[in-house]
Amino acid sequence: MKIVSTSTNLSALNDQQRKAVLSEKKRVLVLAGAGSGKTNTLLQKINYLIDDQQADSNSILAITFTKNAANEMIDRMIVSADKTGYYKQVLETNGITQRQIGQERKKMLQKYTWLNQITMKTFHSLCYQIMRKDGVHVFDNQFKIVPKSKDNDSEFVGNTSPETESEIIQKVTIELSKNKSFLIALKRYIIDYFVDYIRENEEKSEFRPEGKFFTTLKGDKVRSKSEQYIADWLFRNSIDYQYEPNVQIENKNFHPDFFIPQANLYLEHVSKRSHPTFYKVMEFKKAGIPCVKTFDKATHNSAVFNQVLDRVIKGRISSDLSSATVLHYDEEFASFKKELSKFYRSVLDVKAQIRNSNKSLEVIAETAAKSKHKRVRLFYQVALPIIKAYDEYCINCSYLDFDGLIEYSLKLFKEQPTVRNRYQNQFKYLMVDEFQDVNNKQVEFLKYLVNEDSQLFCVGDDWQSIYGFRGSEIDYIVNFKEHFSKPEIITLNLNYRSTDRIVKASNEIIKKNKHQVSKDISAVKKGGAKIEVHYAEVDGESENFIWEKIEHHLQEGIHPEDILVLYRRSAMKNDLPNKLNKSGIKVQFKTIHGAKGLEAKVVFILGLHSAPGGFPDPWMQDKIYHVIKKTKFDTLLEEERRLFYVALTRAKSHLYLMSQKGSVSEFVKDIPKELILTEESKLSSIEIKIPLCNKCESKVEDHFKYCPECGDAIADSQSKNDSEIPNEKIEFYNKIKEEVKKIPLEYDGYLHNDIYRARLENHRAYEPWGDEETKLLKECHEKFSIDELRELFGRSKSAINGRLEML
Repeated sequence: MKIVSTSTNLSALNDQQRKAVLSEKKRVLVLAGAGSGKTNTLLQKINYLIDDQQADSNSILAITFTKNAANEMIDRMIVSADKTGYYKQVLETNGITQRQIGQERKKMLQKYTWLNQITMKTFHSLCYQIMRKDGVHVFDNQFKIVPKSKDNDSEFVGNTSPETESEIIQKVTIELSKNKSFLIALKRYIIDYFVDYIRENEEKSEFRPEGKFFTTLKGDKVRSKSEQYIADWLFRNSIDYQYEPNVQIENKNFHPDFFIPQANLYLEHVSKRSHPTFYKVMEFKKAGIPCVKTFDKATHNSAVFNQVLDRVIKGRISSDLSSATVLHYDEEFASFKKELSKFYRSVLDVKAQIRNSNKSLEVIAETAAKSKHKRVRLFYQVALPIIKAYDEYCINCSYLDFDGLIEYSLKLFKEQPTVRNRYQNQFKYLMVDEFQDVNNKQVEFLKYLVNEDSQLFCVGDDWQSIYGFRGSEIDYIVNFKEHFSKPEIITLNLNYRSTDRIVKASNEIIKKNKHQVSKDISAVKKGGAKIEVHYAEVDGESENFIWEKIEHHLQEGIHPEDILVLYRRSAMKNDLPNKLNKSGIKVQFKTIHGAKGLEAKVVFILGLHSAPGGFPDPWMQDKIYHVIKKTKFDTLLEEERRLFYVALTRAKSHLYLMSQKGSVSEFVKDIPKELILTEESKLSSIEIKIPLCNKCESKVEDHFKYCPECGDAIADSQSKNDSEIPNEKIEFYNKIKEEVKKIPLEYDGYLHNDIYRARLENHRAYEPWGDEETKLLKECHEKFSIDELRELFGRSKSAINGRLEML
């Protein structure tokens, strides 16, 4: 590569990172593998533009997706600018709050004015700024932001609406429910698909004499869909009824389907599977009790059946039904609050996806109406009026939600070319982090921000595109050259985070995906521990395995905050956090989505089984979402595989996969066997530590004095390589280890804090030396190093040395 003289210090960058920083192409995509230093590359690009290209600070725009990512970007720029090291100390101070960090961040930005003039924001924050300044052309620029939830850590604190998205959705639904037809349609949908879970073929499930499985609008349980229809018709017409009342005629008990007091009428509904009714009707007639029959075949045409019910029931009621009691939302849904909340979540998901799809509500309604599935049609019949009412409510109150910020910013740029040109002329350099997460609206927004003279510098990894459920489109990064003309594409292919085996496993997993950019990612840190897979046979076994491994790593000196437990769905963690907390561990539990961007020395991944609720779990395989965007199962499975890739690449040194015997996830099966620790290898070997640099954790050879990657000096004790261990020594080591395990602890149960903390590092700390333990130490101390003896006996080095002096 040609060496370019710069005033910016680029010596810490590898060749590909340096190539990205120095690129002068107008459209650049940096494909950055996991742990490849992409954020550092992006920040060095900003420094290079200012220091070497003499770019004005206010001409640089850096966009990311979350407030935390934007703050991290700002913090790292401040640290690089602050030669005193003060701000770095602030960030590393134990117990400091985010609010205090924010205050210090503000002071430092005021100190470095050139840095303060760089625009580093989220998409939403940038659009907020644009709409505040120029949004008056398309909206009320004194708008308030609708938060996702009450405890939302919003970047717009102080200018949020008093109502959340969910509260507004519920508020407009209550208003719509004043219309009796809408309320009944909503209640019927909630009952059918959230209470009764109607999924089977309706003809097969039409009548169930063995039990009452169908819920009526009144809340009763009946035996068939036809009987449910009759009960709902009575409810809609405010006609009271009793279902299957007990009627005694000449000491004989009968149970007709319905009794209607207002009409003094019994009703018997007959289907193909009904019991014979001739004898029952005859007995009613003999006793002078009015009873009529309705027939199942009439229910197949709702108009006909309504006429039947009008004739046989309404004709016998003298009171005026037009003055029927009004139905109330609170009363009708009092028993279905949890189910209603699930429905509202679906509505919010659909609302967001419609916004990102560039499709109008009218187009969505037309598509939904053509669905072959009643469930899908009914959902949109009740959901779309709610979404429309939500939009109208927000406009009326001068509210903008997060999707609305981008939507109206786009509207502004489309309709006001003068405003658009002003922003294009200001921002000559546009940096976009996490480009794999962009959606339709965000890409359209970027295209309005750039012109022929500006540089668009995008950084991302298609292998980590995991937000398809939020509308992100992986195609924009996979086929970047089709969306942005004549780009330069540069790959960062060195992983500095994970060991070689973890990187190889993650590479093999992601290669199964068809829709991807092929990359050859290699690890700087060679060797390392093999991946362990635990196949649980009974409930609770996984929790015990995790606890034992965590205890082992804590004794090694790994800090609890350097251990991550990841899961696909919250249900996978069960009682594990509580069990570990009771054991004194407080261990980071996160969804894989929530862990993106994090790293830890030790990582556990839960739920890797093929049973229901396991991982993969392509949950958006639902026809409701296909109305907005048709998604194939294979596409959803590829996103699940990318999610697994993200989980794997959080691990720096140790990776544990939790599965189930007999139902192993296909993702586990895709990992090459040579990368997984088998039972045989556990019994025949002890862990061999790979000599790594203390600073950057790169592999070093025993003769190295300095690390070839970071230049840090190698300590003498680190340069010793004990990778060649005789089998006899291994067998003797395992024998002594098993004998030590058999020696009971005198101090057990409740532990004083000092003892507890010491035992996190050495599990027999503060334990008196007994005869058996002393005998074992005599037997083996000449064959092992002090470090190996410390591992064997669970004692500190000083305790081992002290005992040896007494022998």
